[in-house]
Amino acid sequence: MNFRRSRQRNLIALFIFLSFPLWGAEITVPKLELTTRGAEVEGSFSLSANAAVDIALNGGYKYGFLLGFSFDSPDLGKALAYRNFAVVPVAAGSLIGAETFNALVDRYNNQATLSFRIAKASARELFGLPLEFSLFTGIGDPFCSGEEFAQRYGLFDVKTDFTGFFYFPEGIGGNPRRRYDGLYAVQGTGFSFAFTKWENFVPMLYAYQDFPVFGETEMVPEKPQFSGDVRFLFNHKKFQAEAYFGISGAKDEENEIRGGLLAFFRSGKRTEFLLQCGIPGWKTNEEFSIDHLFLLFEPRLTFGKTALHATFFYHPLEYLHINEEKERGKADINIKFLAGNLTQSGVQGGFETTIGIKVYEMADYSIWMSPFISFLSSGLQWDLKLRFNPLVLETPGKLFELFAGVKTAF
Repeated sequence: MNFRRSRQRNLIALFIFLSFPLWGAEITVPKLELTTRGAEVEGSFSLSANAAVDIALNGGYKYGFLLGFSFDSPDLGKALAYRNFAVVPVAAGSLIGAETFNALVDRYNNQATLSFRIAKASARELFGLPLEFSLFTGIGDPFCSGEEFAQRYGLFDVKTDFTGFFYFPEGIGGNPRRRYDGLYAVQGTGFSFAFTKWENFVPMLYAYQDFPVFGETEMVPEKPQFSGDVRFLFNHKKFQAEAYFGISGAKDEENEIRGGLLAFFRSGKRTEFLLQCGIPGWKTNEEFSIDHLFLLFEPRLTFGKTALHATFFYHPLEYLHINEEKERGKADINIKFLAGNLTQSGVQGGFETTIGIKVYEMADYSIWMSPFISFLSSGLQWDLKLRFNPLVLETPGKLFELFAGVKTAF
């Protein structure tokens, strides 16, 4: 365990070493989410804290590069408590009991880690042409999440609020480190081109080798897998769209195909509609089914200082190259009533109802009813939500869950 701590110290030292000579660089925090959840655990009310932070070293005005790190912890309380826990070596031939082994697994799964995320070097207006070229290694560029419209055009309302720890505290397939963010994200080593001749229409091309992907019990793929994606952005005053298509494959193995679309419509100041649909991943040797679809549609109606958002989300079986059987047939319906405008007054509140169902097991469903309030302060968005579960009236301890969080605003 001392080796692990030494490795973390070395990462921090490397970060400082790399940033020291780059006087023109800027250190930013593009993403910060700190959330506390209060719920009954094993018969008693317990608080758990979840953190997800991205730290970026940008090249500023002089250097076209990005060096990013991520700090992540599914349970900060456990991560801090385990610092005082030492692993005692056992004698040769000794058997480790299930209780001891599971304690080690729990410690491993709840580590607070600072890890490398991405290194990216970019050349803008390559050879004087309207062409942006980038070399990268790491995790970056989510597709059809709406994030690209925020970065390029300052359009922050394209992205849905129905994402993150407040709505998916158990993560994807029970893994809180995995979260939905768009339909797909580039993960590997390669290069990309963006043709920037037109301000409101940007074609892009990506070519890269995927990183190995670890599932629950095995590594997939076993051989080096190469990928290519084409991507298009379109921006109009009342309409934004993003589309992509990609393929991955290894020698003598079946290919994996993916593709998707994000479309956002505005009709005056009262009506908006968001659609995210596509196939995050489908191996051509598998039978295609509706479970391979990622489908989210969200109409939004505004009435003066109040609004109504209705979201339907059908979970994909495969996401970022990993099959999650626990997500098969899962769907969510979220109805949100809003009062106030966060961007104008800095305060917003309301009430929402979230229904979770499983298409193949209709008897397996959940209902959460939640009053909430959000406000802006010191460049951060603060969120408070109380979830009420009317299906467990016979067990009062499970009736309520409390969420409190803070994240970077817009």
